[in-house]
Amino acid sequence: MSGLLDKATKSTKVKAKEVSQEALLIDDNSAEGDEINKNILIAMQVGGVITLLASMFLLVLVGWIYATWVDYAIAISVLLVGWAMYNGSDYLSTGLSNMKMAITAFAFAGLFIVTIVGTVFMNAGGGVSIASIEFDGDKDEIDLSFIGPRGMDYTIEVLVNGTVAYSHDAEINIDRGSHSISLDEFWAGNAMDMSDHSEVSYELKVTSEGGNDSFTFDSIMNREVDTSFVKVTERFHTDADTGNKEYTGIIVEMIIGMGDPDAVYDFYNTIFTGVAPKPIASDWTAILEVKSANGGEAYTYNSLNANEGSVTGLKHNGAEESYIGEFYFDWVVLPGTAETPSIFDPYRGDQLARDDFYGGDECYTFEVSITNALGDSYIDSSSKIEFFWDANEANSDDTPAEAC
Repeated sequence: MSGLLDKATKSTKVKAKEVSQEALLIDDNSAEGDEINKNILIAMQVGGVITLLASMFLLVLVGWIYATWVDYAIAISVLLVGWAMYNGSDYLSTGLSNMKMAITAFAFAGLFIVTIVGTVFMNAGGGVSIASIEFDGDKDEIDLSFIGPRGMDYTIEVLVNGTVAYSHDAEINIDRGSHSISLDEFWAGNAMDMSDHSEVSYELKVTSEGGNDSFTFDSIMNREVDTSFVKVTERFHTDADTGNKEYTGIIVEMIIGMGDPDAVYDFYNTIFTGVAPKPIASDWTAILEVKSANGGEAYTYNSLNANEGSVTGLKHNGAEESYIGEFYFDWVVLPGTAETPSIFDPYRGDQLARDDFYGGDECYTFEVSITNALGDSYIDSSSKIEFFWDANEANSDDTPAEAC
Protein backbone atom coordinates (compact mmCIF):
# COMPACT_ATOMS: atom_id res chain seq x y z
CA MET A 1 0.00 0.00 0.00
CA SER A 2 2.81 2.37 0.90
CA GLY A 3 4.42 1.58 -2.42
CA LEU A 4 1.33 2.78 -4.27
CA LEU A 5 1.34 5.97 -2.23
CA ASP A 6 5.01 6.57 -3.06
CA LYS A 7 4.35 6.15 -6.77
CA ALA A 8 1.39 8.53 -6.63
CA THR A 9 3.46 11.08 -4.78
CA LYS A 10 6.28 10.87 -7.34
CA SER A 11 3.80 11.17 -10.21
CA THR A 12 2.25 14.25 -8.63
CA LYS A 13 5.68 15.85 -8.20
CA VAL A 14 6.58 15.20 -11.84
CA LYS A 15 3.34 16.77 -13.06
CA ALA A 16 3.81 19.73 -10.77
CA LYS A 17 7.32 20.20 -12.13
CA GLU A 18 6.07 20.07 -15.72
CA VAL A 19 3.32 22.60 -14.95
CA SER A 20 5.89 24.86 -13.28
CA GLN A 21 8.20 24.71 -16.34
CA GLU A 22 5.29 25.45 -18.67
CA ALA A 23 4.33 28.45 -16.50
CA LEU A 24 7.91 29.73 -16.62
CA LEU A 25 7.97 29.32 -20.41
CA ILE A 26 4.69 31.23 -20.71
CA ASP A 27 6.05 33.97 -18.45
CA ASP A 28 9.25 34.21 -20.57
CA ASN A 29 7.25 34.45 -23.80
CA SER A 30 4.98 37.05 -22.22
CA ALA A 31 7.97 39.13 -21.09
CA GLU A 32 9.56 38.86 -24.56
CA GLY A 33 6.25 39.88 -26.14
CA ASP A 34 5.94 42.82 -23.75
CA GLU A 35 9.47 43.94 -24.69
CA ILE A 36 8.68 43.75 -28.42
CA ASN A 37 5.41 45.62 -27.93
CA LYS A 38 7.21 48.29 -25.89
CA ASN A 39 9.74 48.79 -28.70
CA ILE A 40 6.94 49.11 -31.24
CA LEU A 41 5.11 51.65 -29.09
CA ILE A 42 8.24 53.74 -28.60
CA ALA A 43 9.00 53.60 -32.34
CA MET A 44 5.48 54.79 -33.18
CA GLN A 45 5.69 57.69 -30.74
CA VAL A 46 9.11 58.75 -32.02
CA GLY A 47 7.88 58.38 -35.61
CA GLY A 48 4.90 60.60 -34.82
CA VAL A 49 7.14 63.35 -33.43
CA ILE A 50 9.53 63.11 -36.39
CA THR A 51 6.60 63.34 -38.80
CA LEU A 52 5.35 66.45 -36.97
CA LEU A 53 8.79 68.03 -37.35
CA ALA A 54 8.79 67.11 -41.05
CA SER A 55 5.47 68.94 -41.57
CA MET A 56 6.87 72.01 -39.80
CA PHE A 57 10.01 71.87 -41.96
CA LEU A 58 7.87 71.82 -45.10
CA LEU A 59 6.16 75.01 -43.93
CA VAL A 60 9.45 76.77 -43.28
CA LEU A 61 10.90 75.57 -46.58
CA VAL A 62 7.97 76.75 -48.74
CA GLY A 63 6.58 79.65 -46.73
CA TRP A 64 2.88 79.62 -45.86
CA ILE A 65 1.86 82.95 -47.40
CA TYR A 66 2.92 81.96 -50.90
CA ALA A 67 2.54 78.19 -50.78
CA THR A 68 0.10 76.49 -53.17
CA TRP A 69 -2.90 74.36 -52.16
CA VAL A 70 -0.74 71.32 -52.93
CA ASP A 71 1.81 72.54 -50.38
CA TYR A 72 -0.98 73.03 -47.84
CA ALA A 73 -2.38 69.55 -48.48
CA ILE A 74 1.02 67.87 -48.15
CA ALA A 75 1.95 69.69 -44.92
CA ILE A 76 -1.42 69.02 -43.24
CA SER A 77 -1.45 65.37 -44.39
CA VAL A 78 2.02 64.80 -42.94
CA LEU A 79 0.83 66.41 -39.69
CA LEU A 80 -2.22 64.10 -39.48
CA VAL A 81 -0.08 61.02 -40.15
CA GLY A 82 2.22 62.01 -37.31
CA TRP A 83 -0.68 62.56 -34.91
CA ALA A 84 -2.22 59.18 -35.88
CA MET A 85 1.09 57.37 -35.35
CA TYR A 86 1.58 58.97 -31.94
CA ASN A 87 -1.92 58.06 -30.71
CA GLY A 88 -1.82 54.65 -32.39
CA SER A 89 0.68 53.58 -29.76
CA ASP A 90 -2.08 53.92 -27.13
CA TYR A 91 -4.45 51.86 -29.24
CA LEU A 92 -1.96 48.98 -29.27
CA SER A 93 -1.34 49.12 -25.52
CA THR A 94 -4.12 50.42 -23.24
CA GLY A 95 -6.66 51.53 -25.84
CA LEU A 96 -7.53 54.96 -27.15
CA SER A 97 -7.86 57.76 -24.61
CA ASN A 98 -10.11 60.62 -25.59
CA MET A 99 -8.30 62.92 -23.19
CA LYS A 100 -4.85 62.08 -24.57
CA MET A 101 -6.08 62.33 -28.16
CA ALA A 102 -7.45 65.81 -27.42
CA ILE A 103 -4.25 66.92 -25.69
CA THR A 104 -1.97 65.66 -28.48
CA ALA A 105 -4.25 67.16 -31.13
CA PHE A 106 -4.03 70.51 -29.37
CA ALA A 107 -0.24 70.23 -29.03
CA PHE A 108 0.36 69.16 -32.62
CA ALA A 109 -2.01 71.80 -34.01
CA GLY A 110 -0.53 74.46 -31.74
CA LEU A 111 3.03 73.81 -32.93
CA PHE A 112 1.79 73.74 -36.51
CA ILE A 113 0.03 77.11 -36.13
CA VAL A 114 3.04 78.67 -34.42
CA THR A 115 5.16 77.56 -37.38
CA ILE A 116 2.64 79.10 -39.80
CA VAL A 117 2.73 82.42 -37.94
CA GLY A 118 6.52 82.28 -37.90
CA THR A 119 6.76 81.80 -41.64
CA VAL A 120 4.29 84.64 -42.20
CA PHE A 121 6.53 86.98 -40.26
CA MET A 122 9.58 85.56 -42.02
CA ASN A 123 8.11 86.24 -45.45
CA ALA A 124 5.99 89.31 -44.78
CA GLY A 125 7.51 92.33 -46.45
CA GLY A 126 10.18 90.15 -48.06
CA GLY A 127 11.27 90.82 -51.60
CA VAL A 128 12.71 88.84 -54.46
CA SER A 129 16.23 87.56 -53.90
CA ILE A 130 18.84 85.89 -56.12
CA ALA A 131 18.96 82.12 -55.65
CA SER A 132 21.70 81.20 -58.14
CA ILE A 133 23.74 82.29 -61.15
CA GLU A 134 25.05 79.53 -63.41
CA PHE A 135 27.01 79.72 -66.65
CA ASP A 136 25.80 77.67 -69.63
CA GLY A 137 28.87 77.07 -71.80
CA ASP A 138 26.90 75.41 -74.60
CA LYS A 139 24.65 78.42 -75.12
CA ASP A 140 27.06 81.12 -73.90
CA GLU A 141 24.52 82.52 -71.46
CA ILE A 142 23.94 82.88 -67.75
CA ASP A 143 20.99 81.08 -66.17
CA LEU A 144 19.43 82.95 -63.25
CA SER A 145 16.99 81.78 -60.59
CA PHE A 146 15.14 83.83 -57.97
CA ILE A 147 12.92 83.21 -54.95
CA GLY A 148 10.17 85.44 -53.58
CA PRO A 149 6.45 85.82 -52.81
CA ARG A 150 4.06 84.54 -55.47
CA GLY A 151 2.99 87.14 -58.00
CA MET A 152 5.54 89.74 -56.97
CA ASP A 153 6.96 91.84 -59.84
CA TYR A 154 10.70 92.34 -60.04
CA THR A 155 13.30 93.88 -62.32
CA ILE A 156 16.56 92.21 -63.33
CA GLU A 157 19.54 94.42 -64.17
CA VAL A 158 23.08 93.56 -65.23
CA LEU A 159 25.50 96.31 -64.30
CA VAL A 160 28.85 96.60 -66.09
CA ASN A 161 31.28 98.80 -64.18
CA GLY A 162 28.29 100.19 -62.30
CA THR A 163 26.25 101.08 -65.40
CA VAL A 164 23.10 99.22 -66.44
CA ALA A 165 23.85 97.21 -69.59
CA TYR A 166 20.79 94.94 -69.54
CA SER A 167 17.32 95.09 -67.97
CA HIS A 168 14.33 92.74 -67.84
CA ASP A 169 11.00 92.77 -65.94
CA ALA A 170 9.43 89.55 -64.64
CA GLU A 171 6.99 88.12 -62.09
CA ILE A 172 7.44 85.39 -59.49
CA ASN A 173 5.59 82.19 -60.44
CA ILE A 174 4.44 80.43 -57.23
CA ASP A 175 7.66 81.08 -55.27
CA ARG A 176 10.32 80.88 -57.96
CA GLY A 177 11.47 82.83 -60.98
CA SER A 178 14.07 82.16 -63.68
CA HIS A 179 15.63 83.94 -66.63
CA SER A 180 18.51 83.39 -69.07
CA ILE A 181 20.66 86.13 -70.59
CA SER A 182 23.01 85.73 -73.54
CA LEU A 183 26.47 87.11 -72.80
CA ASP A 184 26.25 89.09 -76.05
CA GLU A 185 23.68 91.32 -74.34
CA PHE A 186 26.20 92.86 -71.93
CA TRP A 187 29.71 91.59 -72.75
CA ALA A 188 32.43 94.22 -72.19
CA GLY A 189 35.59 92.11 -71.95
CA ASN A 190 37.23 89.77 -69.47
CA ALA A 191 36.55 90.50 -65.82
CA MET A 192 40.21 89.93 -64.93
CA ASP A 193 43.57 89.83 -66.64
CA MET A 194 45.99 86.91 -66.53
CA SER A 195 47.28 88.07 -63.14
CA ASP A 196 43.75 88.18 -61.67
CA HIS A 197 43.68 91.96 -61.59
CA SER A 198 40.18 93.39 -62.07
CA GLU A 199 39.44 94.73 -65.53
CA VAL A 200 35.64 94.82 -65.76
CA SER A 201 33.05 94.48 -62.99
CA TYR A 202 29.88 92.42 -63.66
CA GLU A 203 27.01 92.65 -61.17
CA LEU A 204 23.49 91.23 -61.15
CA LYS A 205 20.84 93.28 -59.35
CA VAL A 206 17.19 92.41 -58.71
CA THR A 207 14.73 95.04 -57.49
CA SER A 208 11.23 94.38 -56.12
CA GLU A 209 8.66 95.92 -53.80
CA GLY A 210 10.34 94.26 -50.83
CA GLY A 211 13.80 95.67 -51.55
CA ASN A 212 16.75 94.66 -53.72
CA ASP A 213 19.45 92.04 -53.89
CA SER A 214 22.73 91.99 -55.81
CA PHE A 215 25.57 89.61 -56.62
CA THR A 216 28.91 90.04 -58.41
CA PHE A 217 29.71 87.26 -60.90
CA ASP A 218 33.18 88.22 -62.17
CA SER A 219 34.46 84.68 -61.54
CA ILE A 220 32.61 83.29 -64.60
CA MET A 221 33.27 86.23 -66.92
CA ASN A 222 36.69 85.39 -68.36
CA ARG A 223 35.76 84.28 -71.88
CA GLU A 224 38.21 85.90 -74.31
CA VAL A 225 41.64 84.52 -75.28
CA ASP A 226 44.16 86.89 -76.83
CA THR A 227 47.54 85.14 -76.76
CA SER A 228 48.94 81.88 -78.14
CA PHE A 229 52.51 80.59 -77.98
CA VAL A 230 54.25 77.61 -79.60
CA LYS A 231 57.20 75.53 -78.44
CA VAL A 232 58.88 72.65 -80.28
CA THR A 233 60.94 69.55 -79.64
CA GLU A 234 63.48 68.72 -82.38
CA ARG A 235 63.49 65.11 -83.51
CA PHE A 236 66.46 63.48 -85.20
CA HIS A 237 68.07 60.12 -85.93
CA THR A 238 71.74 59.49 -85.07
CA ASP A 239 73.78 57.26 -87.36
CA ALA A 240 75.24 54.43 -85.29
CA ASP A 241 78.46 54.31 -87.33
CA THR A 242 79.28 57.98 -87.90
CA GLY A 243 77.36 59.62 -85.02
CA ASN A 244 75.95 62.18 -87.47
CA LYS A 245 72.45 63.53 -86.92
CA GLU A 246 69.66 63.51 -89.43
CA TYR A 247 66.75 65.75 -88.40
CA THR A 248 63.31 64.31 -89.12
CA GLY A 249 60.89 66.95 -87.82
CA ILE A 250 59.49 68.69 -84.74
CA ILE A 251 56.87 67.97 -82.10
CA VAL A 252 54.77 71.13 -81.87
CA GLU A 253 52.98 72.17 -78.71
CA MET A 254 50.64 75.14 -78.39
CA ILE A 255 49.11 77.05 -75.49
CA ILE A 256 46.32 79.61 -75.74
CA GLY A 257 44.76 81.88 -73.14
CA MET A 258 44.72 85.32 -71.53
CA GLY A 259 48.08 86.96 -72.08
CA ASP A 260 47.43 90.58 -71.23
CA PRO A 261 49.53 92.19 -69.86
CA ASP A 262 52.38 89.94 -68.72
CA ALA A 263 52.80 87.12 -71.26
CA VAL A 264 56.26 87.08 -72.87
CA TYR A 265 57.63 84.66 -75.43
CA ASP A 266 61.09 83.11 -75.13
CA PHE A 267 62.44 79.72 -76.11
CA TYR A 268 65.70 77.78 -76.04
CA ASN A 269 66.55 74.12 -76.66
CA THR A 270 63.03 72.62 -76.40
CA ILE A 271 62.29 74.66 -73.26
CA PHE A 272 59.85 77.55 -73.11
CA THR A 273 61.57 80.16 -70.94
CA GLY A 274 59.04 82.98 -71.17
CA VAL A 275 55.78 83.72 -69.34
CA ALA A 276 52.89 81.69 -70.74
CA PRO A 277 49.33 83.01 -71.05
CA LYS A 278 46.70 81.81 -68.59
CA PRO A 279 44.49 79.05 -70.10
CA ILE A 280 40.72 79.42 -69.60
CA ALA A 281 37.57 77.54 -70.55
CA SER A 282 36.10 79.44 -73.50
CA ASP A 283 34.95 79.07 -77.10
CA TRP A 284 37.26 80.02 -79.92
CA THR A 285 38.69 79.05 -83.31
CA ALA A 286 42.43 79.12 -83.98
CA ILE A 287 44.58 78.49 -87.04
CA LEU A 288 48.33 77.95 -86.76
CA GLU A 289 50.55 78.81 -89.75
CA VAL A 290 54.25 78.08 -89.95
CA LYS A 291 55.95 80.79 -92.03
CA SER A 292 59.48 81.09 -93.33
CA ALA A 293 61.71 84.11 -92.84
CA ASN A 294 60.53 85.75 -96.06
CA GLY A 295 56.92 85.45 -94.93
CA GLY A 296 56.09 82.50 -97.13
CA GLU A 297 53.64 79.92 -95.82
CA ALA A 298 55.51 76.72 -95.02
CA TYR A 299 52.68 74.77 -93.38
CA THR A 300 49.15 75.43 -92.13
CA TYR A 301 47.39 73.28 -89.52
CA ASN A 302 43.74 72.43 -89.71
CA SER A 303 41.48 74.82 -87.84
CA LEU A 304 41.14 74.17 -84.11
CA ASN A 305 37.61 74.69 -82.77
CA ALA A 306 37.36 74.85 -78.98
CA ASN A 307 34.27 74.33 -76.85
CA GLU A 308 34.99 75.48 -73.31
CA GLY A 309 38.68 75.12 -74.08
CA SER A 310 38.47 71.52 -75.34
CA VAL A 311 39.26 70.56 -78.94
CA THR A 312 38.04 67.12 -79.97
CA GLY A 313 38.99 64.97 -82.92
CA LEU A 314 42.74 65.65 -82.92
CA LYS A 315 44.58 62.84 -84.63
CA HIS A 316 48.19 62.11 -85.56
CA ASN A 317 48.95 60.83 -89.04
CA GLY A 318 48.47 57.06 -89.13
CA ALA A 319 47.00 56.87 -85.61
CA GLU A 320 43.93 54.70 -85.08
CA GLU A 321 42.36 56.85 -82.38
CA SER A 322 41.85 60.58 -81.96
CA TYR A 323 42.52 62.55 -78.79
CA ILE A 324 41.19 65.62 -77.02
CA GLY A 325 43.23 68.79 -76.71
CA GLU A 326 42.68 70.23 -73.24
CA PHE A 327 43.68 73.82 -74.03
CA TYR A 328 41.77 75.06 -70.97
CA PHE A 329 44.46 73.44 -68.83
CA ASP A 330 47.97 73.61 -70.38
CA TRP A 331 50.13 73.07 -73.45
CA VAL A 332 48.73 70.66 -76.05
CA VAL A 333 50.64 68.59 -78.63
CA LEU A 334 49.31 69.30 -82.12
CA PRO A 335 48.65 66.55 -84.69
CA GLY A 336 51.74 65.26 -86.45
CA THR A 337 52.15 64.63 -90.18
CA ALA A 338 54.96 62.09 -90.14
CA GLU A 339 54.52 58.38 -90.70
CA THR A 340 53.07 55.97 -88.15
CA PRO A 341 55.38 55.52 -85.10
CA SER A 342 57.90 52.73 -85.27
CA ILE A 343 59.85 50.84 -82.64
CA PHE A 344 62.93 52.82 -83.69
CA ASP A 345 61.27 56.24 -83.27
CA PRO A 346 58.08 56.06 -81.15
CA TYR A 347 57.55 59.83 -81.43
CA ARG A 348 57.50 59.90 -85.21
CA GLY A 349 53.72 60.00 -85.54
CA ASP A 350 53.59 63.14 -83.36
CA GLN A 351 55.99 65.08 -85.56
CA LEU A 352 55.45 67.81 -88.07
CA ALA A 353 57.61 66.16 -90.71
CA ARG A 354 60.67 68.02 -91.93
CA ASP A 355 59.58 67.84 -95.54
CA ASP A 356 56.27 69.50 -94.65
CA PHE A 357 57.73 72.82 -93.50
CA TYR A 358 61.53 73.01 -93.55
CA GLY A 359 63.18 75.02 -96.31
CA GLY A 360 66.60 75.54 -94.77
CA ASP A 361 68.26 77.11 -91.75
CA GLU A 362 66.36 80.28 -90.90
CA CYS A 363 63.88 81.87 -88.49
CA TYR A 364 60.36 80.44 -88.69
CA THR A 365 57.28 82.22 -87.38
CA PHE A 366 54.50 80.18 -85.80
CA GLU A 367 51.59 82.56 -86.29
CA VAL A 368 48.26 81.88 -84.55
CA SER A 369 45.05 83.54 -85.74
CA ILE A 370 42.40 83.58 -82.98
CA THR A 371 38.68 84.21 -83.41
CA ASN A 372 36.71 84.36 -80.16
CA ALA A 373 33.07 83.35 -79.99
CA LEU A 374 32.73 86.22 -77.53
CA GLY A 375 35.10 89.11 -77.98
CA ASP A 376 37.62 90.23 -80.59
CA SER A 377 39.95 88.46 -83.02
CA TYR A 378 43.72 88.40 -82.59
CA ILE A 379 46.84 87.41 -84.51
CA ASP A 380 49.81 86.38 -82.39
CA SER A 381 53.18 86.18 -84.17
CA SER A 382 55.30 86.10 -81.03
CA SER A 383 56.53 82.54 -81.53
CA LYS A 384 59.64 82.82 -83.72
CA ILE A 385 62.12 79.95 -83.71
CA GLU A 386 65.38 79.54 -85.60
CA PHE A 387 66.65 76.08 -86.63
CA PHE A 388 70.23 75.04 -87.55
CA TRP A 389 69.65 71.63 -89.07
CA ASP A 390 71.60 71.98 -92.29
CA ALA A 391 74.66 73.34 -90.49
CA ASN A 392 74.48 70.74 -87.73
CA GLU A 393 74.23 67.88 -90.22
CA ALA A 394 77.08 69.25 -92.33
CA ASN A 395 79.42 70.04 -89.46
CA SER A 396 78.30 67.51 -86.84
CA ASP A 397 77.25 70.37 -84.59
CA ASP A 398 74.61 70.40 -81.85
CA THR A 399 73.28 73.95 -81.99
CA PRO A 400 69.70 73.75 -80.65
CA ALA A 401 66.70 75.68 -81.87
CA GLU A 402 66.17 79.04 -80.16
CA ALA A 403 63.94 82.10 -80.22
CA CYS A 404 64.80 84.62 -82.90
